[in-house]
Amino acid sequence: MTRVSVSLFAVFVTVVALGVPAQGAAAAPTPPQDFVVGGGDASGSFLTFAIDARSDPLGGTPSGVVSGTLFVGPAPGSFAFPVSCLAVHGDRAVIGAGPLWLVVVDNGPAGSPPDAFVGSLGPTDCSSEPPGQFGGSLLSGDIVVRDAPSKAQCRDGGWRNYTDATGQPFSTQGECIAFALGAG
Repeated sequence: MTRVSVSLFAVFVTVVALGVPAQGAAAAPTPPQDFVVGGGDASGSFLTFAIDARSDPLGGTPSGVVSGTLFVGPAPGSFAFPVSCLAVHGDRAVIGAGPLWLVVVDNGPAGSPPDAFVGSLGPTDCSSEPPGQFGGSLLSGDIVVRDAPSKAQCRDGGWRNYTDATGQPFSTQGECIAFALGAG
């Protein structure tokens, strides 16, 4: 019996020393992110694309990919570019991915007026919306643009411009800040 107690105590000490959380322990809150996800048919069989772009609320640490297929010429050509920048402002986002940049507009949930995009080839740092070379409304599909607030963006009345993860407007600056810090 003593040997079993010593073994259990050794396992407990090892778990505590390694910092392994106990079952049921709360995970650290994850701050909200700006993101653009979705895709669709942009041209009636000329271009299909998918977007998964994410960043912190101020555009830092961008990640994700923009991919798709161009149906031009005798064989379709596929592409996939890593996201290099993302700037989200309300329902609009500028995305830089490889040699491609896109401006996308989320016009509401699927079934609402079609979402739109404009794109071009060339570099962008996502600080502005360059003029597009191609684009239009999606013929099918949906693009979701999420503009998550930072703590600073919640201050001085800024909280009135943002919503929580369910799309509900914040009631107070404190609610917005709690959400921005990952507690909401």
